[in-house]
Amino acid sequence: MWLRLREPHAKWKLVASVAIVVLLVGGVVAFTKLDLERRRYDPERMAKLSEAQLSPAQFASTERDDWPQWRGPNRDGLSPATGLSTSWPADGPRVVWKTHIGRGFSSLAIAGRRLYTMDEESPTEAAEKSSTVPSQEAVVCLDAKTGNQIWRFRYANRYQERFGSGPRSTPAVDGDFVYAVGPTGIFHCLRADTGEKVWRHDLVEEFHGRKMQYGVSFSPLVDGDLVYTMPGGPDGNSIAAFDKRTGALAWKTLDDPVGYSSPIAVTAAGVKQILFFTNTALVSLSPTDGNQLWRYPWNTADGFNIATPIAFGNYVFISSGYGKGCALLEIAAEAGSFSAARVYEHNRMRNHFASSVRLGDYLYGFDMTDLVCMHVRTGAIVWREKGYRTFGKGSLLIADGRLLILAEHGTLFLAAATPAGYQQQASYRVSENKCWTVPVLAGAKLYVRDESQIVCLDLKGDSRLPMTVVKRSHTQ
Repeated sequence: MWLRLREPHAKWKLVASVAIVVLLVGGVVAFTKLDLERRRYDPERMAKLSEAQLSPAQFASTERDDWPQWRGPNRDGLSPATGLSTSWPADGPRVVWKTHIGRGFSSLAIAGRRLYTMDEESPTEAAEKSSTVPSQEAVVCLDAKTGNQIWRFRYANRYQERFGSGPRSTPAVDGDFVYAVGPTGIFHCLRADTGEKVWRHDLVEEFHGRKMQYGVSFSPLVDGDLVYTMPGGPDGNSIAAFDKRTGALAWKTLDDPVGYSSPIAVTAAGVKQILFFTNTALVSLSPTDGNQLWRYPWNTADGFNIATPIAFGNYVFISSGYGKGCALLEIAAEAGSFSAARVYEHNRMRNHFASSVRLGDYLYGFDMTDLVCMHVRTGAIVWREKGYRTFGKGSLLIADGRLLILAEHGTLFLAAATPAGYQQQASYRVSENKCWTVPVLAGAKLYVRDESQIVCLDLKGDSRLPMTVVKRSHTQ
């Protein structure tokens, strides 16, 4: 039917009809975009959790000054350091040393007096023009007390993406050896004292893993005689465990696409288990043979499961960003069969890539850019500190009853780890660059990495003492 738009009333009817349709469509879209709270829970399991013993983290005496792997001695973001200063001078904690580092987001592992990390070296300007010298990745060993380089193991490789190039996995130190995974899946075992190569695997090539949108990011787990990895290949090539001394394949299993999260070793329901947060699920495997003990499906937009799970007793906490949320699971065993059941699940603790940390009955972490304290037993949010401008995509660790928070823009915050509310005690602008690497605390020394340097801060020492600046070039 043709409308006679020359008639004024017909024209206005058409305009009104179009406006109504636009408003209706816009309303539907807006409703779907609303950040509405979603919550599900199991009343019986909640009641059981309210009476469960949630034991604190235990540290060996030899771990007091070490941070030998991703997230620390127990892979939980807790430092055993004590006696830290409760306030900082106006110009911040004493800077012990600074040194240049190449591109990448690899965090730091510290054992004894040695610090290990990874970076990407750029070729010299002349080499770039001639295109004859490829970029190189490197596993780097520094003196943790001075920042001086002890050794650098280079291998030809380059990884670039729009949010940041270079390695993003953290090395793991086990006795005389260090294990490191590059962003394209190149996996090395090196001598910890010299950097000499012991063995090597290309996880993506050997296990037919797919290329990650943001690079291979899991940090290898060394437990017992094996080192555990997540190549993410199909047909039984998703998870692989190797003999940590020889590099021989011990077992491989599953078909899960690879996730960005790092594995952890736990004892739940009385049984030792290795947990992997893959692209689609949290899975538990027997450490000796890779046999699947249980699986909890967890689908996130584009499979962005990044944060590391947190285990305590018979419970495991997981969280993902992109609107997904978090869940607390109870692990149980009956007649030799294991299960993982939801205690509660909600969308008010959405870890993007920074993992939460548990201290007693409370979890502290980022719900996207907001810093949040959550009661573990109920899932209730106790307090929320808006952080879009303050923290951005921040990260944190806990030591001596305090939160050490590193904001995306380079400001370091000290705050009380308390459910009474956000209680900031000090702050210091440690970097002018983007900081997406979680800081590390070994003894009383805090190590902060940005896109071009590592800074060592003394959180207990005399701020009047001079600092040491160590200059390092990519080619050293």
